[in-house]
Amino acid sequence: MAEDPLTLETRRRLYRAVCAAPGLGAREVQRAAGTGWGETVYHLERLVATGLVHRERSVHQDHYFAADVPLADRGVLQLLRSRSARRLLATLLEAPASTVPDLETRTGLSTGRLSVHLHRLVETGLVRTGRSGRFRTFELRDRERVLRLLVLYRKGFADEWLEGVVATWSELFRT
Repeated sequence: MAEDPLTLETRRRLYRAVCAAPGLGAREVQRAAGTGWGETVYHLERLVATGLVHRERSVHQDHYFAADVPLADRGVLQLLRSRSARRLLATLLEAPASTVPDLETRTGLSTGRLSVHLHRLVETGLVRTGRSGRFRTFELRDRERVLRLLVLYRKGFADEWLEGVVATWSELFRT
């Protein structure tokens, strides 16, 4: 009979951290769980080996997800790990078909930072572009999925600005 992978308290803490905030990197999981670096790496590997946790590799770091997080949501959650991308996506929820000047005003992000994040969001297919006069516009392709993920995992983002935006939408998902 196989041993329960969650019998150890360290693994339970790491697993809870991954479940509460899917898409965290290993260092963020370590901080959330309050564990040492060596034990974090070791036990995350054990959780991945058992299939309870999935590791998604990106260019800069690995991201960890509970096994029940759908594959289609993992890419969005990886993007949502960035505070600037979260702010941008939440703004696009409130103000579809926004231009760069609109987004600068609403988010407080610089043109350069907006450019980087908009490029990444368009490249991943989460945002589509259009035209309004001489300006390019940006709009979410799947508003419902972005909104659902922001509402579902908002506590894992620890973002006061996002809390205010998402609070108005959370009624839609109470059941």
